[in-house]
Amino acid sequence: MTFSSLTRSAVLSLLAGTLVQAESMADVLARMDRAAGEFRSLSATMKRIHYTAVLNETEETDGTVRLKRLKGSTIGVLEFRQPETRTIFINGKTVQVFYPKANTVEIYDASKYTSSMEQIILLGFGTSSTELKKSYDIKDGGSQKINGTATTGLDLLPKSSELKTLITKIEMWIAEGQSTPLRVKFSEPSKNYEQVDYSDNQTNPALPDSAFELKLPVGVKKIFPQK
Repeated sequence: MTFSSLTRSAVLSLLAGTLVQAESMADVLARMDRAAGEFRSLSATMKRIHYTAVLNETEETDGTVRLKRLKGSTIGVLEFRQPETRTIFINGKTVQVFYPKANTVEIYDASKYTSSMEQIILLGFGTSSTELKKSYDIKDGGSQKINGTATTGLDLLPKSSELKTLITKIEMWIAEGQSTPLRVKFSEPSKNYEQVDYSDNQTNPALPDSAFELKLPVGVKKIFPQK
């Protein structure tokens, strides 16, 4: 074997070891279907990146998320540590944003967006393929390595006019052998996007009911920005 053929073989072997082999979309959706029937709650660590197109700037935030599905509604607790500590509490048609440094809570009526909001915050967590197909056209997003983990992508294109005003496309990457997303990216009509990377995912963790509550201190100032 010549030196050039040896070199070529070595390069091909190296590439073979680094290329990501995507799972089929059908396999990923089937795994999500199996997990959906058992889903009750979730806790995870998250890293959020928000990109503002007009400024060409990104903002990074670390935090945690806890979700709980109840009959007819969803409870979500998102706790962010930086650049400003805050807790977002979602319970049915109400969204509260608590800023501990200012001892202030903003209270929003989200009833107009309840269905879209639940689709977004629960996306990939306890979501069946039937539910996805009702709201999105699903396309194969190919394969990608994220933080060294092989993933298969699903591109979700919203069907409803309501959701299209908020999001143009959702890209979701599922780790090989898993049923929950490692990364979700939401692209907006404004060209802004929000990307969330999840780690330490725990499905149906043994958490008390208090973990899904918003505990406000005495004397907190309540603001209703919509009024």
